Amino acid sequence: MKPLLFIHGREAYRRNSMMVKYSFFKSVMYMLPQFYFGFISGFSGLVFYEPIIYQLYNIFMTGGPIMYYCLFDFEFDKREFLRFPKYYRIGMHNACFSYKIFLQWLSYALVVGFCVYIICFYDTVGFS
Repeated sequence: MKPLLFIHGREAYRRNSMMVKYSFFKSVMYMLPQFYFGFISGFSGLVFYEPIIYQLYNIFMTGGPIMYYCLFDFEFDKREFLRFPKYYRIGMHNACFSYKIFLQWLSYALVVGFCVYIICFYDTVGFS
């Protein structure tokens, strides 16, 4: 019972922390261009993305990566966890999730969201 708890507890901490960071990243990155577009369009109700994009986003960016990551991501072999107890320190030292790491992901989402807006907007309007 003990090895099962250690192995899956560590992996669950690592995976869950990654999924929380990813969920905030994708939400901020997806909504920020719409927020910027509201200022340019005078908050007129124009849509920034095509309507089909909303549905495809929910399928491919929300469901797909999370399912794949949870099913196929293993950092080490399960037998290796029992031989090297140092691998369990990531939970004690908040190596996967802390305020600093969360703010890094959030700032990265702000930058990527702004880049998506600039690329989409200037592709439509043009640089002239």
